This record gives sequence, C-alpha cells and structure tokens, in this order.
Amino acid sequence: MKSAIKKNCALVEELTEGASFAFKVGDFLALVQDKHHGFLKAPIIQKIINMMWFANKNDEGIKYHAWFKPFPLPALTLVLTVIECCIDKWMTGTHMDVPFTVQDYCGRYDSHLKCLQDFDEVTKEFGVLKGICAKIYEDGRIHSGAPSLSTQLQNMVSAQIIAAVIKEHQEGSTTEDELE
Repeated sequence: MKSAIKKNCALVEELTEGASFAFKVGDFLALVQDKHHGFLKAPIIQKIINMMWFANKNDEGIKYHAWFKPFPLPALTLVLTVIECCIDKWMTGTHMDVPFTVQDYCGRYDSHLKCLQDFDEVTKEFGVLKGICAKIYEDGRIHSGAPSLSTQLQNMVSAQIIAAVIKEHQEGSTTEDELE
C-alpha cells in the first residue's frame, strides 16, 4: 500500500512539473531524455472538451460554432485548470476531495492563460496555437457527429440556385422589383 502511495505522489509531482500533463506522452526514449512534445495534445484535453462541448451534434460547440471555432483560449485554459485540480486530488498519494473553487484555482487559471497568451505571441507568425485550437475544434466536431460547416453551407445553396440567382441578377430582376 505504501509503495502505491509513493508512486501516486511521484506521478502527481511528475505531471505538475512544467505542466507535463498538457503534453502528449510519447515513446520511452523521449521520456528518458526529458523531451516534451505534443503540447496541448494530451488525449485527456480533447476527451474533456468532447464531453463538455462536443458530446453530440446539438451540443454548444456545434450550435455556437462562431464562438468555438477555433476553440477559445479561455475554455482551453479552463480545461487545463480542471485537469490540474483532478491531479491535486491525488497530492497525498490517496484520493481526496478537492473542490474546484474560484478562490483555490483563479491564480492557476490566470497562470495557464498567461502561459498560453505568451506561447501564442512567440509562435504567432507560425500560427501554432491557432492551428492547435482549430484542430481541437475539428476533432470535437468529428466526435459530435456533426457535418463540417462547408458541407452544411454547400447543402443550403446548390450550384443550380447560385446559377439562377446570377441569371436573375444579370437580367435585372430582384425581389424588390417583383414586389412593385
């Protein structure tokens, strides 16, 4: 029992050091060489996002795609902070109740947000964070079973309708003219 508690404590320390929980766990060699890779690609991040905002095609991430595409930094920051709270529940080596409160986690939220903003600033010319957030949205959309936005728009206005509207426009026919 004591060895399990020690292992849990060591795991908590390992995951929280340098926000390791936000990185994708790679091959053994990368771990031995202490090389972090896959920033914001830890599967738990997408899993939480899918459960919270992309559970189905009627969920908030789909309904309010204008707000969620690309996935917003404040929401991503919240997910990172929640993960940290879940890790804190094992801080003693055994599971304990740790409430997720503003008082306890506001500072960590702010710290994660600043980290993401700084990361975005440094990598902006390459579009790294924007690309990560776009992929998070797209993976969530796929998980929800919703069609892509381009497919939805394509189905609403067919090539035939567009051709008819162009022809009407060229002939000078408009809805206003027809009403008079």
